[in-house]
Amino acid sequence: MTRIPDPKSESAKPGGVRVPDAALPEVAEAPPPWDLHGEGCIILLRQTAASPTLPTATDAEFAGGPAIVMFVDYAESPVGPYRELLYIPGRFLFGGTRAWSIGRIFVSTWESVVNGRRNWGIPKDRADFERQAQGAGRERIQLRVDGRLLASLDISRKGPTLPFPGWLLGSGMRTLTQDYAGRRYTLAPTASGKARYARVHELSLSGADFGALDASNVIAATWIPAFRMRFPEARISALAGPGGSEG
Repeated sequence: MTRIPDPKSESAKPGGVRVPDAALPEVAEAPPPWDLHGEGCIILLRQTAASPTLPTATDAEFAGGPAIVMFVDYAESPVGPYRELLYIPGRFLFGGTRAWSIGRIFVSTWESVVNGRRNWGIPKDRADFERQAQGAGRERIQLRVDGRLLASLDISRKGPTLPFPGWLLGSGMRTLTQDYAGRRYTLAPTASGKARYARVHELSLSGADFGALDASNVIAATWIPAFRMRFPEARISALAGPGGSEG
């Protein structure tokens, strides 16, 4: 099993980002909506008592799990191909409305980092990704920042591929809310595609970045071999008090 040490001094604070906005490189703007195509996996996990990496928010109360870890390999997007690993601790109450909120997210390009923060308040940071085929439909996915391993996922898929009609989920179950840099961003992405059963053989995560979760917390997993997703323009409002964080 892959063991990942957690030097606290090298980790972003919960809900924060590793690289502040002022230090980001200049990239071309890519305004919403974004239409994306790719593949990836969705893993549902039981939340632990020590749950950790909660989104920075002024008044968001944690409303319970499950937690979600997602790996996505985007083949097409307005900023080109990129990879992504994200962690959602669960749902939160934003002004009395329940919504998912991303606590930690890493992507493979600066174009995705900068535009993700600008368009939707998503606290993206950049990392290096590696996908290694293990044979028999199994592969290992690893994520590193400055050469340090932060996540390792060993996953296989099998069984029939079935349609995944994302429209069956109402907007309430798709709503994503992010508090970032004094603003609240709310949107409801849409997605459709195909899905098949997946088994998580190993899940090792930096606890300081993703919370105290591993393969023993997995409830279910699915592999999405082909999907299309739309990220619409967010509804943006100013927060009443200090909110969001730039690290």
